[in-house]
Amino acid sequence: MAENTIAAFIDFDGTLLDGYLWRAVITHHRSQRFKRWLLFKFLAVHLPMIPLWRLKIISRDWFYKVWGENMAWLFKGVSIERAEMIWHWLIDHHIQPNYRTEILELIRNHRSKDHTIVLLSGAFEPLLTIIADQIGAQDVLGTPLEVQNGSYTGRIVPPLNIGQTKKDVMSDYAREHGVDLSRSYCYTDSIVDLPALEIVGFPVAVYPDEGLDAIARFSGWQIISQDGGD
Repeated sequence: MAENTIAAFIDFDGTLLDGYLWRAVITHHRSQRFKRWLLFKFLAVHLPMIPLWRLKIISRDWFYKVWGENMAWLFKGVSIERAEMIWHWLIDHHIQPNYRTEILELIRNHRSKDHTIVLLSGAFEPLLTIIADQIGAQDVLGTPLEVQNGSYTGRIVPPLNIGQTKKDVMSDYAREHGVDLSRSYCYTDSIVDLPALEIVGFPVAVYPDEGLDAIARFSGWQIISQDGGD
């Protein structure tokens, strides 16, 4: 990769995907009657957190972190080979049909300019690697899953790649690959990823949540949304 490369860092949940990975995984486990006790445990622990988060009894960042890290529970004891089948099931049934077409078009546009496409997400790296190959992204910066004896342990390899961690990972990637962040792009939907947006020359809010929408409008950033943005 040449020095002063321009990169497009693209978030997955809510950005490339019109939806969220956790919902797709839950649908898989339910419909396939797979690891149902782990699914019950995950839902029993995490669903009660949603109203507490909305009432601001627990912080947004803590909620996102715990939810994202503990999604790995749903793959405890699953072999790498079996998980590969699950990743493809998720892509075929829930991910590919729900890609945002405008983001796919942006990716094609960046590729035509020889920009490096990097999937940047808290989602699991094994899944993102397959998606990257399908959409023509050159690199993946996601959350690894811990492996022992050929199976997933139900834990991530920390830290979860959201928030400040995304900024740190981007900065490391830029140093290692000669990426000029001042000329690069970042696309995301959540204010949680604000640190990542602030270090690129071209931050783009994609169907942003309320907090990110306000900041993007105040800062004059590009907004991609159903109403055409700004």
